[in-house]
Amino acid sequence: MKNRFCKMMALLTCMVMALLALCAGTATAEKNTEFLGNPFPEFTATDTEGKTFTLSEALKDHEAVLVNLWATWCGPCLMEFPFLSEVYQKYSDRVAFIALSVEPKNTMEDIAEYRRENNVALPMGRDEGEELYQYIRTDGIPDTVVIDRFGNAVFFHDSAFRSAGDVERVLDTFLGDSYTKTTVLESIPRDASTQAFPVSAARALYPEDGNYKKALIHVEGLKNPVACWLIPDESVLIRVEVAADDDVPVMMYEETYGETDTYLKDMLDPKAGTYIYEQFMPKPGDEYQFVKIALFDSAEEEVSEKDIIAYLVKDEDGLNALVDAIKSENNVEVSWEYAEEKAPAENAPQAYIIHVVDQDNKPVGEVTVNFCTDLACTPSESDESGTVTFTGAPDVYHVQIVDVPEGYSWDESYDMYTTKEYGEWVLRVKKD
Repeated sequence: MKNRFCKMMALLTCMVMALLALCAGTATAEKNTEFLGNPFPEFTATDTEGKTFTLSEALKDHEAVLVNLWATWCGPCLMEFPFLSEVYQKYSDRVAFIALSVEPKNTMEDIAEYRRENNVALPMGRDEGEELYQYIRTDGIPDTVVIDRFGNAVFFHDSAFRSAGDVERVLDTFLGDSYTKTTVLESIPRDASTQAFPVSAARALYPEDGNYKKALIHVEGLKNPVACWLIPDESVLIRVEVAADDDVPVMMYEETYGETDTYLKDMLDPKAGTYIYEQFMPKPGDEYQFVKIALFDSAEEEVSEKDIIAYLVKDEDGLNALVDAIKSENNVEVSWEYAEEKAPAENAPQAYIIHVVDQDNKPVGEVTVNFCTDLACTPSESDESGTVTFTGAPDVYHVQIVDVPEGYSWDESYDMYTTKEYGEWVLRVKKD
């Protein structure tokens, strides 16, 4: 199954070996896209309600068809079903949906029970004989294929969707009167909605409460030690900071205890101007007494030097168990030491700084914004680097976009407010 992150013990190997530049064995095979742009084979399936689903019949009164391949034992499949269900409820009059289990042992009774227990809205059935699974020649599940109104396969996603918005942007590509000929979509369209994100001097990932002990794990072959915090509590608030040149909308926070992947933008507390995640810790008796947390550029990319990977343990026993696991899994020397936990460097800006970018994270100049209080508004314009610098007295300012250059647009209903203290934000507009 395609998943950049291995689970628990295997995940340790992936992290260490990747950073050692020896992770070739963990790379996933390139997905098969040969069938895209071609007619999708006719198929018929029966859903758990006893209704017959036939591709050609579905296309008679729908603009597109979404086929999802899954199995009852698949964790990422379960993770994406709430998103697919949400989109199904909004789009079912224009798009026909069917989720087919590729597990031969999944009976219709199993699938019906799964659908009921997990509140899956879209129709579910079986991929009889794994015909569709074999046709697209995939290495794992979940898989999603979209067939356009002309009966051609136009999109293939070989991992779990991370949000309902991702699914909607895919489907919107193939809907409406402007879609007049088959067009293959190679990746999920980027979110181009108007948004603002607070940024800092550099990336950081740490417990919000600085009283927790920090250890450094030294792994043979790694240039830098791996951070590990000792957290005796049931949960801890993890704070994330990102730099101005980071592409926040595609960044992911991942953690192994809840097997959760979260878009960083969904962790934003706009009033506090911070990204916060409540991270739960292992309970007594859990198989593993450590948690891996990570901040990645994108759900689709491999581990890079810019990514942050750290661990959380309950106590020294958990830390020693983690060290032993890394050592045994990778056959390398591993040691640890306590580190004096220093507060993140204070490089607080002495102005309100806004970096205006488009959906591809490219700077946009000549954007006029107003910094407004209840009494007055002061206009400022972004320079060639897309930067607006406003040195007004500290206050909570309502930032209003007034004008953008030709070829760009913004959501005129969008509201952005600064914190009372000076700070730095990335403000995104749309390149049309």
